[in-house]
Amino acid sequence: MTKLTLFLLVMTSLITPHLIEGVVVEGSKWKLDDKEVVLFFDAHNLNAFREREEEEVDDFIQVLKRYSYSACILEKYFDTQTKPLHILLEQCPESNGHETILASLVKKLAQEEPLAYIVVENIEQRAASGAMDDVIGHYRDISKLAFNYRPSATHTFYHESVTLYNVLDEYERIMSHLNNAYVSSSDKVKAIHQDKMEIIEYIYNGMLQEISTHVVPLHENFIGVLDRFSSDGISPYLEKLGKIIHQLFSCIIDLYAFHRVLSISSERKIVLVAGAQHSLYVQGRIMGQLDAEVEYSAGNFEPGVKTTSSLKREDFYSLLM
Repeated sequence: MTKLTLFLLVMTSLITPHLIEGVVVEGSKWKLDDKEVVLFFDAHNLNAFREREEEEVDDFIQVLKRYSYSACILEKYFDTQTKPLHILLEQCPESNGHETILASLVKKLAQEEPLAYIVVENIEQRAASGAMDDVIGHYRDISKLAFNYRPSATHTFYHESVTLYNVLDEYERIMSHLNNAYVSSSDKVKAIHQDKMEIIEYIYNGMLQEISTHVVPLHENFIGVLDRFSSDGISPYLEKLGKIIHQLFSCIIDLYAFHRVLSISSERKIVLVAGAQHSLYVQGRIMGQLDAEVEYSAGNFEPGVKTTSSLKREDFYSLLM
């Protein structure tokens, strides 16, 4: 991949904001050797679907209940084992209590009786980078955000205390996991990993260049940095830095989700519920380079094309059951 191609890819992706609300607009079911994979595409911040966002959390949970109930019946009365659902969730904080699958699934399930055959794993790794993204993107009205923190599967960072050092440390921590996943991968998967890492390293070096060129402090909380350097509005180089950080960690979560899908045993049915671009990346690699075969699909997502419909309960049922 040429540096020009990389540059155009990065700059095109920088215009996409990182928002919280979302509705599932596509789902697909795949067979990858003996592994069953279901992918759900969440399109963020579609205002036309605000009411549907809250409804679909309950729809999704009702289908999970039915899956669990059916599996228990089959095991008890027919001595038949059903694959557990292992759900990989790009979990995000709730916005003013507004419920979506990404934000509310774990909380809502905790309010129910434990569901046999259902496992939910938070694959969100971007706590510091997410907090930094919020601080830069909403600096002038940061107090109006409905949350002041970004959680990940392992860490939580708050807007008023996040630093660039936290972001750099988060990068190293996630990359350590990805490097370990790479070592145990097949040659085909290693080739996919290397292609993505070429992009990641290009963006990462660009981030380091911005930091060093403008001598951006590493250990000072970033709201303090903006207060000192952005008296007349956010400086263009700091705004650019924020966009680079967002895109860098978006690419990282693509690769993280891809490796998690592949690493889970085929004794489970793997379900990825993530931003549409992340699911699209995983689908493109398992379909285009690992020869997965589609078994069923519903809905439609195309980058840059207006979405006109979302998945319904019957779609969730057909994809998961």
